[in-house]
Amino acid sequence: MEPLVRQVSDYIAANGLPANDKRMLVAISGGADSVALLRVMRLLDYDCGAVHCNFHLRGEESMRDEQFVRNLCTALGIPCEFLSFDTESYAKEHGLSIEMAAREQRYKAFEEVRKRENYDYICVAHHLEDSAETILINLIRGTGIEGLTGISPINGKIIRPLLGTRRQEIEDFLASIGQSFVEDSTNKSDNFTRNKIRHNILPLMEEINPAVITNIVRTAKHLRGVSDLCEGKSTDEAGITLLHGILHPYGYNETEISNLLTALRNRRQTLLPSGIENDDISITVRCETYDKNTMPRTNSTFCLDVRQLCYPITLRRWKEGDRMQPFGMKGSSKLVSDILTDAKLSRQERALQQVLCIGDKIAWVVNIRSDERFRVPDDTKEILLFEVQQKN
Repeated sequence: MEPLVRQVSDYIAANGLPANDKRMLVAISGGADSVALLRVMRLLDYDCGAVHCNFHLRGEESMRDEQFVRNLCTALGIPCEFLSFDTESYAKEHGLSIEMAAREQRYKAFEEVRKRENYDYICVAHHLEDSAETILINLIRGTGIEGLTGISPINGKIIRPLLGTRRQEIEDFLASIGQSFVEDSTNKSDNFTRNKIRHNILPLMEEINPAVITNIVRTAKHLRGVSDLCEGKSTDEAGITLLHGILHPYGYNETEISNLLTALRNRRQTLLPSGIENDDISITVRCETYDKNTMPRTNSTFCLDVRQLCYPITLRRWKEGDRMQPFGMKGSSKLVSDILTDAKLSRQERALQQVLCIGDKIAWVVNIRSDERFRVPDDTKEILLFEVQQKN
């Protein structure tokens, strides 16, 4: 599978976009973004049709684009509907800019085609840079929180599967499969605000920080979370924003917080190790109803009463001076180094040994011994079950 196809597939799954049992109407202009979208959706086994809008704003170039799309859809065996608009007259009649007039016309027409032809969703080809540009446009014009949340991956019947993808990745994908596309000459003009930002402002910002586009979009997700929290909405963005505020002081980064949110939703998640690449195990955690008769009692598991949970939860290599109170030992602690000696670990095994910490206390010498202070009491209702998973 092409890297971009895999990336889009992951984005679809991560953002709750419709699976390939739904029929998709793909908006295609003939440019790189929409051509890549059509090819990717087909490679992901979606039942696709296409729709092309000719706004008659660029003379022969508009007709060239339409013919390109006809040829492409014929070659791919994809049904395509061709729509024609007098956009200049529509703009004058409704007191709109040409850009806004074209937008109104196409989205209204897309929905009409979707309903008439029984498509489930409309796919449009916005990508990561489009979202960053939209945020900057709104910031320059002046806006509230909503205007700084970027482009949404799904809005009613409109979905944007390429929104996690960079423009260069799109062009690389098309080159790798030998797929041509057409260029809109107006994209090179700085007469439009978006093009000024694309050609001048963003490149300058990337000189300051090459990750600026990713960072702008990431910040927009946090602002979307703030907006959702203010409106009382229970969304992924709201959850990540809330958890970020609580856990960031403990050293949790955004990826770990997102993973924790997944754990809360799915009741199971891999706990990230301490960043040491050679660790050959990871730990999964799931929440279960406590049952004294069925609770695992092996060295490869550790059970924690949820009432004893505190942050941060860390998985790290042991170090000299570490102490714990081994299970069954009352009132005194023992050096972890002595516990490893008692377990008759080799020098190499000792060097790789991990400990699970709850707050500032060692709760479990992984695969060897748990801590008496975290004994599960009889009145426990729910436990977190930590379990060793060997990496492949």
